[in-house]
Amino acid sequence: MAVETWETSLEQLAARLATQGARSRTLAIGSQQVYLGDCRRLGTWLASNGVSGPEAVTASSLQAALRALGWSPATRRRALTAVREWLGPLHPPGRSPADLVASPKVVQPPIPRLSQADAAALVDRSAARARATAPRSMQQALALRDLAMVELLYGSGLRRAEVCGLVLPSLDFEAETVRLVGKGGKLRTVPLTEPSVDALRDWLVQGRPLMAGVGPVTPRSRAHVFLSRNGRGLDGSTLYRVVARHLREGGRAGGPHLLRHAAATHLLEGPDGVGGAHLRVVQEVLGHASLATTQRYTGVTTKALQRALRDGHPRGEPQRG
Repeated sequence: MAVETWETSLEQLAARLATQGARSRTLAIGSQQVYLGDCRRLGTWLASNGVSGPEAVTASSLQAALRALGWSPATRRRALTAVREWLGPLHPPGRSPADLVASPKVVQPPIPRLSQADAAALVDRSAARARATAPRSMQQALALRDLAMVELLYGSGLRRAEVCGLVLPSLDFEAETVRLVGKGGKLRTVPLTEPSVDALRDWLVQGRPLMAGVGPVTPRSRAHVFLSRNGRGLDGSTLYRVVARHLREGGRAGGPHLLRHAAATHLLEGPDGVGGAHLRVVQEVLGHASLATTQRYTGVTTKALQRALRDGHPRGEPQRG
């Protein structure tokens, strides 16, 4: 077996990660960097504690490194996935050190809920702020932008990065849809609610031109739907602060993800708990690759799915009489 240096083996791992992915899509750049970072930190600890190279890593030394780094169960589980890819080529199939270390069990924490009344109050407060500002002022432009973002996050369940990445050609007001590039470069078309359309129109007509004229015109400021106070494309941290502030005003903690979760659960529940959408519809709107993700995300239990089947299927209930 060829002796692998730490840095050479990590370079080889980076090359393998860059060509991997599910459903003919390569692994997202962010995921590649996270996996590579996990392996690099483990390799640094192992090298500093006397392990000569990646081919000399054992299950016990790997366990010691994981304990020493103090990672959470979820991070350790992710790191083991990365290490299997890293050290796998140096060992027979199924016999790398990571294959011999049990993955920790991860208990998913409950996702906080936002009631339909709380969500309606949030949108109403945002709309009231926009109405209360002076016309053609920077304060009005910011309020109109914030309202449009809140309407999109709650009305269509968009991710924070999807809102920040929206470009003007992606909006189709005639069809009332928006075309998105989601996780893994996956394209999807999401319907817009009528309040979202109205809020977007107001922002694009009354607010965006004012903010676009603040800073230098760049390809990003020319194309992106949402802009920052200085006229540049909006970043995720700014969007988070905006939504967090609006939620705090209603006595809630959280950020854009809470509105995405609320969009999913309220779409499934239906207005006032009546006439909710099918779970598959929610999955398509959110852009989840797996229905299991949508099920956990919305808090739908197996028993709830069984009740829906009994109530909605023509053979769901046993025949009487």
